[in-house]
Order: sequence, then C-alpha cells, then structure tokens
Amino acid sequence: MSMLKSAVSGSVCHRWVTLCQACFRSRLYDVRLGGRIVEGSFYRLVHHSAPVHRVLSDPENKGQHQRGVNFDTLGSWNNRLSLSILMEESIKKGKLIPKIPLEEVGTASLIGRRKVNEDRLVVKELENNLLYIGIFDGHASSFAADYVVEYLEHHIKYLLTKTDDLHLVLSKAFVNVHNVIARHLTHYFMDTETFGTGTTATVCLIRDSSEMVVANVGDSRAVLCRKGRALRLSHDDDPEDPKESARVTKLGGKIVQNSQGISQVNGRLGMTRSIGDTELKSFGVIAQPHLRDLEIRHGYDAFLMLATDGLCFVLSDEEMVNIISSCQTPSEAAGLVADQALHFGSEDNSSVIVVPFGAWGKYIASASSLQYRFGRNMFSKRD
Repeated sequence: MSMLKSAVSGSVCHRWVTLCQACFRSRLYDVRLGGRIVEGSFYRLVHHSAPVHRVLSDPENKGQHQRGVNFDTLGSWNNRLSLSILMEESIKKGKLIPKIPLEEVGTASLIGRRKVNEDRLVVKELENNLLYIGIFDGHASSFAADYVVEYLEHHIKYLLTKTDDLHLVLSKAFVNVHNVIARHLTHYFMDTETFGTGTTATVCLIRDSSEMVVANVGDSRAVLCRKGRALRLSHDDDPEDPKESARVTKLGGKIVQNSQGISQVNGRLGMTRSIGDTELKSFGVIAQPHLRDLEIRHGYDAFLMLATDGLCFVLSDEEMVNIISSCQTPSEAAGLVADQALHFGSEDNSSVIVVPFGAWGKYIASASSLQYRFGRNMFSKRD
C-alpha cells in the first residue's frame, strides 16, 4: 500500500506507469465490464488524492490534455469482456496491454448454396503470447486449403527459430508452403482434377497483444475496426488491378471476362495470387503475399475481422464492421455477419473470424448510424 501512495504522490515524471506497477503489485484493481474499477480502495485513493488532479497526458485520447482522473489515461477500456493484463508488456510499453482472449474469438462458416464447404479457419496460440489466425478459401476442391491449414504453421514455427521478424516469417512461409504443395501436386496428382486446386490465404500473427502482421494472397479479407471505422489491412488480388494484370500479361497470361463480367486469369481463376494453382504459376499467378504491419492500439481498436469473399462480395467493409459492432460477443457477431451474407444473396461459402481487442463494445452507439446499401449484385463470384 505504501508503494501505491508513493506512486500517486510522486513527481510527474513517474507518470502513470509507476502507478500501474504499484497497482499490479498491490492488487487493488481489476479491469472488468465497461472499464469499471471494482476495488473501491483504489478508486477512492486515485479519485481523492490531490496530486492526481493535475493535468495528465492522455495517449489514448488524441494527445489532448484532460484535467482530473481519466481512466482511459490509466489504461482501462470500454469493454464487455473480461481481459487480463500482460504485465511485462505493459511495463515495457508504458501503457496497459490487455491479453487477447483466445477463447473469446468468434468464428462461423456456412456452406451457402454450394455442395461442399471449401473454407477453412484456424485460431491457435503457436507459442507463448503469439497468436496465429488464418482464413483460407479453397477452390477446385478443398485439398489446397486443407494442406495449408495443416502445414503452414510448421513453416512459421521453423522460420521463427531463424528470425523474430514476423514480416519476414510470413513472407517466406507463404512461398515455402506453396513450393511444397506444388511439388506434391506435380508428383501425385498431375493427371487428376486435384492438380488444379488452390486457395486464398489471409493470415495474422499477433505477438504480445500489440504487434500485428497481416499477410494475404487472393481475395479473403482482413479488416480492423479502429475508432469505429473499417480499416482494410489486406489487398484483393483482382485481375483488373493494373499492377497485377501487368505482371500476368507480361508472362503470357490473359485476363478474360466470364459470362458474368468477372475478370479471370486465363479464363479460370478470379485472382492473381494464390497458394496452389500450379499450372498458372508460369503465367504470373504468384504466392508472394501482400504484407501489413501495425501496432494494436487497444484504446481505439475494437476487433479484427477475417472473412472470405462469400461475405465480402455482398457486404462492404463498413457494413460488416457495423454488424459486428452491434453484437454483445464475438461469437454472436461471427454468426450474425455470416447469416447476413446469405440474407443478401451470397451463394458462396461464407466464413468469418472476429478477434476482440481492448475497445470491444466501445463503438456500439456509432454502429447504428450506418445504413445498409441496396442494389447489390445478387450473383456470387465464381473462382
């Protein structure tokens, strides 16, 4: 207790990091629903101690200075989930970092109007405080998607023994797993229908609940809800993209439109990057992923969503964020947004993963302001 009083009455240079350390050791607080302080002794001490009523810097409130006690400054969150704290990471970063609860991650996968579901999902902890989250949309059978789900993590684990650069790890892992599956298909399935199998891949690695790297090939999407708005982290590999189509045509491939007006590589594949699709690799369809690195800001970031094109073709990023933000739990959100895709006419498999962050539930009020758009194309995209 004396340590806590010392932290509160100390000089401004100690700031709230010292206070947080004292709070951890004194066990006088707990971050619960709505960011409330459940131990009254800590609240009274902070609220009624004169030194705290100085002007405090609030890094989670656009850098503005606010007078009095601001619990965002101290690191609590508007949150309907119970989140534990990563102590070492919080001390190192100088702000409270919540542990992303793996058990709270929501998933849903619906077959739609297809005969089989070729979407695959993976959510697991590869090592201590390193989450591996991925979504894969197979085509021409689920063989490639199943293969990648089973073996991509082994490539990631191996590369992590060589470097701690998550950007480099994902870049090499995508190419390596494609090379392995290409050799496997060429050796065992050359004259079968399985030889044409392929898959999209959108994968996220999250370390210490703060460092996030997203890699993707194909058109499965990754979207972050930051400050209540949709921030896309992936890149759709559309054959109509000038840079992508230039690479394909330079290597002898052709961009052909099907009967629905959808552009495809050599009239077969509706994307310019994928894992698998071995016979199209010589025509510029590559497995090198797009990569995006960023720091999770738990005071602003509500959740990460990964989704296959069964959802993305009929719902915009903003609509999916709106639907998810209106839900109480990530599991409810995943189920609802997948159901909405079918409601709006998607014929494809519809799969989604919702990963909650510190600001989960913070933007429920603003979510109701976004209206659904009409005039959707009711035909699903074909691979």
